[in-house]
Amino acid sequence: MTRMTTGIIISRILGQHKRFSLHSTGRFATLSRSFATSLPRNDGPLKEKVRAIPFSQHVKAAEQTFENYHGHSFFSAKVSRAGAPDEVFIPFWVVTAKVRSVILQAQIVMVFNVVMFLCSVLTEALLRETHWETEWYWIQTKHSFDREYIPIQHAGLQIYAAHQYRRGYVNGIRGQSIADAAPFTPDMLDRSAYQDLDTDHRSKTRKVDPFTIFPSSAVKLAKKYIQDTEEQLADEYLMKTYRGDRTRLVHVDVQLLDLKLSPVYFPAYVYTINYLGRNFRTFINGDDLAVGGQRLYNWERVALASAAAMGSVMAFSGGVGWGGPIGSLWLGIILPTVATSLFTMYYPLLALRWRDEIRRREIASHAKDEKSWDKDWVSAFDAFEDFQRYRQWQEERAYKRSTFGDQESERINASVRDPKGYYRTLGVSEGATKAEIQGAFRGLAMKHHPDRKTDPKDKEVAKQKFQEISQAYNILRDPKKRQLYDQGANV
Repeated sequence: MTRMTTGIIISRILGQHKRFSLHSTGRFATLSRSFATSLPRNDGPLKEKVRAIPFSQHVKAAEQTFENYHGHSFFSAKVSRAGAPDEVFIPFWVVTAKVRSVILQAQIVMVFNVVMFLCSVLTEALLRETHWETEWYWIQTKHSFDREYIPIQHAGLQIYAAHQYRRGYVNGIRGQSIADAAPFTPDMLDRSAYQDLDTDHRSKTRKVDPFTIFPSSAVKLAKKYIQDTEEQLADEYLMKTYRGDRTRLVHVDVQLLDLKLSPVYFPAYVYTINYLGRNFRTFINGDDLAVGGQRLYNWERVALASAAAMGSVMAFSGGVGWGGPIGSLWLGIILPTVATSLFTMYYPLLALRWRDEIRRREIASHAKDEKSWDKDWVSAFDAFEDFQRYRQWQEERAYKRSTFGDQESERINASVRDPKGYYRTLGVSEGATKAEIQGAFRGLAMKHHPDRKTDPKDKEVAKQKFQEISQAYNILRDPKKRQLYDQGANV
């Protein structure tokens, strides 16, 4: 394929109706030509907005990564590549967003170790009975958070923008390489001559896959990722703040305040493996060698290990208890071994079918989305500035922790109005309800009551802690005292 042909491919893929010049060095002459096409406007994002990550790794490094990924362990299947890898620029939508999330409702459970004292009049003995109780509390305070989602920190915001390959396998090449994104120029299609390699390697031409997923579909996938992430963060926050054991019925409202989509091409070495009549592909990032794809395992060695393990189990357990030695042989060794080996052999095909079904449903779902490339929130992505902001945020957070400590840093960041630490003592938020404060006090009072301690030193420590808890509870349970306390008055 000539450089002119490659230029036509890029022009069509990026949907340009402008002059597209290619400047090549080496064995290719400098070419400049105007491509006027009658392609519809929905053929791809604007060229000015497209970025690409260059191929910076030699194909030999990719081959070594391929060998390491499929491994040389005892259970690894011996795989062979179907020739040299394809070198492909794979399209991704890269998402940045500012998010405001509000925990509208949630329930949190607290488990209490209840100690009951029963006095027996007949024996005049003190009997102690211990049991566990669980109690669910509604969290009625609407906690809110403002966060910024950037793709360097969240690989889930790097969204594969086509359906040609299976998303689960292509996702393996995502990661920190997005920081190397730069304007997509024709010289990124130049590749080494590979004179020291065979003809198969030298004859390859870099390809550019088209964007086939519209921005509106990528927004849906990004929203789902952000929603799932916010729910997980809310769950962790509630358990930490209220010192609970688990949560349920958590409802988080997520608003996207500022969302930007940027078209970025990822470089990939694509290896093809033929297994049981099906083609399996392994994707290796041409910039940082991140890898994704289906691993294959040797079913014969898995069967051997299964037979040895089940034979040992039968020997130590005395068999299955039915049919004597023959029954133990068939039911305890042969049947599990055959099942394990068949599953190992056909699992890659089952996984392929499963991912094909996911892709089919995804295509059907995306067919209903708005089909437009040009939106206000589709922009060029400057990965360097984004990475710099993320690194600056990390440095600021590390500075606060080293200067003030973790707890004090969290207090500063949250701007907590808690001069005497009463809220912190009870482990509740500023907006905690009276019921939440009472529940927190009951749990802490039972945990730190001096009567539970036998050692004099432990009893003294528990007494001091119990006094702190009681003091905090005495102020926060009274609405008037609590209001004065929140205003900074000395109560």
